[in-house]
Amino acid sequence: MQIHHLSHIDLDGYGCQLVSYEFFNKSACMHFYNANYGKEVLARLEQIFRNIKANIAEEAWIIISDLNLTLSECESLKESILELNLTGAKVKLELLDHHKSGQECVNKYEWYALDTNRCATKIVYETLLARFSLADSTKLWLEPMVEMINSIDLWKEEGYGFEFGKVAMRLIIECKELNRFMFEDEDRSYKLTLLRESSKFLTQEKGHILLDNAILALKKGFLGGNLMSDTLDNLVSNFQVKLLKKYLDKCRIICGEYQGFLSYSIGSISVLANLFLKQNPQFHFFLDVNARGNVSLRANNTCDVSVLAKKYFNGGGHANASGGKIEGFKESFVYEDIYENIQNLLGEQYG
Repeated sequence: MQIHHLSHIDLDGYGCQLVSYEFFNKSACMHFYNANYGKEVLARLEQIFRNIKANIAEEAWIIISDLNLTLSECESLKESILELNLTGAKVKLELLDHHKSGQECVNKYEWYALDTNRCATKIVYETLLARFSLADSTKLWLEPMVEMINSIDLWKEEGYGFEFGKVAMRLIIECKELNRFMFEDEDRSYKLTLLRESSKFLTQEKGHILLDNAILALKKGFLGGNLMSDTLDNLVSNFQVKLLKKYLDKCRIICGEYQGFLSYSIGSISVLANLFLKQNPQFHFFLDVNARGNVSLRANNTCDVSVLAKKYFNGGGHANASGGKIEGFKESFVYEDIYENIQNLLGEQYG
């Protein structure tokens, strides 16, 4: 059984996946996806469909949580799943939501479950608990986390762990060290790990203050350091460079005689790009493009990126640091689409 779990990008959204991981991590093939509202929801659903098609003989279960789809999105989803099932797939769908604006969809689609009295994390937890077993040792830390998220997401000031929830909510909002488009799985693992580690403080006296004080140490620990080993910026850069090395072929772009590395929406790349180019001298430049089509280029004295910026991106700058913008750039949420657009723009296909 493949399980494809799509959820929102806030504390409640990741809380849903914290829950489903604990239920299924040992018994099923889990695939996680996260989306904000709008075009990204459909983009992530297309990812799910592609992954299901790649294993068409295996049964698939799509869980969508903490996202209230529009009527048109629901109809498109229904048709896509019907098409998959007609081609031999066995796909079931369940949407677990708590937003009042989803009522219109509930009235039309039997797979759309809505409960405005519980946060999505609690809905997912209690739905799965009614169907599957969970070790008592897991319940011991997970149930308090579920109740805490319920309190803060529904803004119950007298609810369990409300003050702790404020800190946990900020923890997720400000957890931007790893870009979720470039490092989708690693970013999610980072956030879920921080939530698991946070659970250790929840039942302690003044746990919200203890967590607030511990956030930097938790982040540094995940990134391979500790409070005194290095700065957060340096730990993040080193961690990201190690991740980027896994994608040397996937992210390699060609521009004439030069080889570059393409990243998407990392932002503030100066430290990262310089470290990456020093450790990977086969690359002549590092290019990062964001969702609005703004481009940042960095080099390490092996090519003049100001020339590339002017020629391809209507920009300019310095030999080792330049920028520009792609006119008519179409935002995407899937790296492969960005790669194809940029490589076509540079005029030469790699490989």
